[in-house]
Amino acid sequence: MTTGFEARKIVRSCRSGALATLDRNDQSPYVSFCATTFDIYGQPLFLLSDLADHTQNINVEPRVSFLCEQASTRSNPQSGPRVTLVGRVEKVRQDDLVARYLEIHPSAKMYAEFSDFNFYRLIVEKAHFVGGFGQAEWLQGKDYLGDSAVFLNFSKEQEDVISYLNTELPQLSTICATKLLKQPGEAWQLLRIDGDGMDLKRASWIIRYPFEKEVKTREELKKVVHDICS
Repeated sequence: MTTGFEARKIVRSCRSGALATLDRNDQSPYVSFCATTFDIYGQPLFLLSDLADHTQNINVEPRVSFLCEQASTRSNPQSGPRVTLVGRVEKVRQDDLVARYLEIHPSAKMYAEFSDFNFYRLIVEKAHFVGGFGQAEWLQGKDYLGDSAVFLNFSKEQEDVISYLNTELPQLSTICATKLLKQPGEAWQLLRIDGDGMDLKRASWIIRYPFEKEVKTREELKKVVHDICS
C-alpha cells in the first residue's frame, strides 16, 4: 500500500476544499472555499466564476494549493487525515471533465451555462500527506498520481464494468453504502469506479467507498467486489 494511494483515498472522498491563491494586488495569501471533484488521476476540477477573487488571482498567478481533509469533524481535528495538493491551475474544456464535474455536482449545471463561469483543473506537481500525528510526507506529483495506465483503463471501460457489476452483483452498492459506510436508505446506485474505490449515489446524495488496497486489473476488481458481497 503506497502513500500515494492513501492520499488519493482522502482526496477522492472530498466534494469541497480550501483553495489557496496569491492575491493579485499584493501577493498576500488568500484562501477560499471551492466545490470540487477529481479527474481519473485524482486531480481537482473546479467550476469558477470570472468575477471571483480566486479566479482573478489565478489569471495572474496560476500556482495554487488545495486542501482536502477528513479532520474537521473529529473531536481532535489534528488527528485527522488531510492532503494538500500543490500545482498550477489551467482552464479545461474537455467534455469528459465537464461531465465528470456535473455528475458529482448536478446543481452546478445552471452556472455552467453562464458565459462568465469556466471549468479548471489543478495539475498536481506535489502533494503533502498527513495521516495523523507523526505521519507526514511530501510526494512528487508522479507518486501521488500513481499508475496512469490503470486509471485510463478503468475510465475507458466504465460502462462495461458498471454494467457487469449491476448485473452480477446488484446488491453491491447497497451493501457498501448501508452495511460498510453506515448510510441510511436503500436504492443506492454505482455511479463511477476507479482503481481507488467507487462513487455511490442515492437521489442527490453521493458518497465514496474506498478500496482497502489499490485495484489495478478487472480480475482484482472482481475479487474485491465478490469478497464484499460474500
